[in-house]
Amino acid sequence: MNASTKEDDAESAGDGLDTKHTLAPKLRVSIRTVDQYMRDGRIPYIKVGKTVRFRWSDVIAKLNECRVN
Repeated sequence: MNASTKEDDAESAGDGLDTKHTLAPKLRVSIRTVDQYMRDGRIPYIKVGKTVRFRWSDVIAKLNECRVN
């Protein structure tokens, strides 16, 4: 029996929502750095109550805007 959660299903759908804990390894940074990026406005996030989520495609698009070359 497959014990996947709704969050796991959303992740496998391609453009699911990430938590800080799942986003940090994708960006190869610490969770503390993700917090700093949020404060600096470097990455977009969705906040509902105390919950924060990130849409991977939005994060990549925003980071590509900061690209130097």
